[in-house]
Amino acid sequence: MSKATAPAAGPPAEEEGYERQPFPARGTRRRDLAGAVNEFYVDEAAALDEGRVDDWLEMLAPGFIYQVPVPLLREDPHLARYSDRAMLFEATKHIMAMKLGRTETYYAWADRPGANVRHLVGGVRVFDTDRPGDLRVDSNVIACRNRGVDESALVSAGRQDVLRHLGDERFLLLRRRVLLDAEVADHQQLSIIL
Repeated sequence: MSKATAPAAGPPAEEEGYERQPFPARGTRRRDLAGAVNEFYVDEAAALDEGRVDDWLEMLAPGFIYQVPVPLLREDPHLARYSDRAMLFEATKHIMAMKLGRTETYYAWADRPGANVRHLVGGVRVFDTDRPGDLRVDSNVIACRNRGVDESALVSAGRQDVLRHLGDERFLLLRRRVLLDAEVADHQQLSIIL
C-alpha cells in the first residue's frame, strides 16, 4: 500500500482563487482603521522606494495577486473604464519575488545603476467587505522613477486593494488592482510597482 502524501503548503483555502472572483464591493466605511491602514501604506512605499524587497514581500499574502487591467476608451461615461478580464500585467507573489529579486543578482546589468523611485500615496479610504477580517481599500498613487539623465517615468493611478486585518495595526495585502490614469501606458510606467 502506498502512503498518502501531505498536500504541499500553500495559501489558506480562503485565499485560493481570490483573483478569480469579482473585486469586493465597498461595504461600510471604516474610518477607525484609516490611520493604521495609511501607516501600512507609508511603510509599504518606504520598502519599495528603499529597495527592501524582502520587507515588501512580507507584507503580501501567499496567494497575493497584482493586476493592471486594460483601460477602456468609452464614449459613454456610465460604462466600465477598465476591463475585468484583459490585463496589461498580472503577477503573483512568486512572480513579484522573481521580478524584484533578479535586480540583486550579478547578472542584472540592465539595472545598473539602480533607479530612484518614489511613491506618494493618498486618498486612502477603508471599507468592510462581505468576508470578515478582509478590507477593501481604495487609494491614489503617484510614482516616479528616474535613472540617469534620459530615463524617467511618472505614473498616476487609482488602487483597489484587499487587505486582511490581522488584529491591532497589522495587515496583509491579498490583492491589488491598479487602475492607470494613462490611456496608453509605456513599458517604463508598467515596470513601476504601484
